[in-house]
Amino acid sequence: MARYAVAGLCGLALLLVIAWLALREPPPPSPDLPPVKAVTVSPSVPLFTPDNAPLRETPTNTVAESAPIPTNAATIYRQAFTLYNALSQEQKDLIGNWRSNVDTSVAAEVCDKIQPICNLMHQAATATNCDWGLEQPFTVNISLPHLNPSRNLARVAVWSAGHCRTNAPSAAVDDLVAASRLGQKVALTPVLIGHLLNLSIQNMVIDSAASQASTLAGDPRLVQLLNGADYNQGLRYAIEQEAGISERTADAMLNMSSEDVTNLLASFFAHSSTPLTPMEPAQAIADIRQVADLKRQYAQTLELPETDYHEWLTSQETVRNTNPFAEDFLSSIERSVSRTQAMTVYNAMAVAGLSIMQDGLDVLPSHPDPTTGQPFTFRQTPDGFELESSFQVLNKSLKLSFK
Repeated sequence: MARYAVAGLCGLALLLVIAWLALREPPPPSPDLPPVKAVTVSPSVPLFTPDNAPLRETPTNTVAESAPIPTNAATIYRQAFTLYNALSQEQKDLIGNWRSNVDTSVAAEVCDKIQPICNLMHQAATATNCDWGLEQPFTVNISLPHLNPSRNLARVAVWSAGHCRTNAPSAAVDDLVAASRLGQKVALTPVLIGHLLNLSIQNMVIDSAASQASTLAGDPRLVQLLNGADYNQGLRYAIEQEAGISERTADAMLNMSSEDVTNLLASFFAHSSTPLTPMEPAQAIADIRQVADLKRQYAQTLELPETDYHEWLTSQETVRNTNPFAEDFLSSIERSVSRTQAMTVYNAMAVAGLSIMQDGLDVLPSHPDPTTGQPFTFRQTPDGFELESSFQVLNKSLKLSFK
């Protein structure tokens, strides 16, 4: 149960640096869930499109000729991005914290402004295709302009669920489902930061659902949504996609001049914890190919038993010490694994709490803690109840309150 314990306690800043190194441009703010100690968890049903599924737009429904409706969710989301950008900065700041208390008249004004955004998100949530229009093949220079706007849309939907749907629980669930579906589509972004942003969005959805559990638990869609989550699958997808990016980067470097290779390496290490040391282009290409292979191996190790995993990780110490690209990658992946495991536990806790709210405390043993296989610890609170896992977040047990 101690897998990645050290990495899980490291700060989040380096993780974002690694994402920058992969993208060569600053990533969006990191997901909200802090790094954690690890635990072995079991996968369930994948949320993500299989690797061989097409990302390009395909028809998903019959559209009337007089009123064409986009079948690509990304097209609809971009319409919502535009509406969000038209909000005032004060309104954006307010939406950024859905937990805050808001004056009734202010809330009514904001709700009126964001209703069209939520409507578009509901429409996009039903589309089975999502092509973000990223240049292919994916390379180290890939541009990801949809990530920050997607985070903003998720905040809009969660804020709407908490402040605009107080007397309409079904509509609140619509908003939360739309935010969750957006996170799943963001996770199709072929780099690790897309997976991490999805974790952040799902974390917001779970927190909002738990805070309104007494009114929302009767809607079966929330439990169905959470039961379908497989964050481990999303992590494997992201790692495998990044392996391909590393491989294509090495291929591209074969046709670069020595000066271009030097400039590329300088950009890789500009914000790295590993200092850039002089190296020949051929050696740099070989090292990057080795890291690509390392990434593919790592994706496979996620399925290994604990003992076998540690044996594999120990066997990589030589690579870690000799390949200047390996240390940052391995450290970032270890933290990502810990965050993924944390969300798996948090998700299971949300399912347990919503089930208790609907069917009573007798169902608690039917929704065990993935950390131990035993029921979550239950505590009554003045306004509801709290579930606690033995899973550690910064040396504190993971908890979730239901009201």
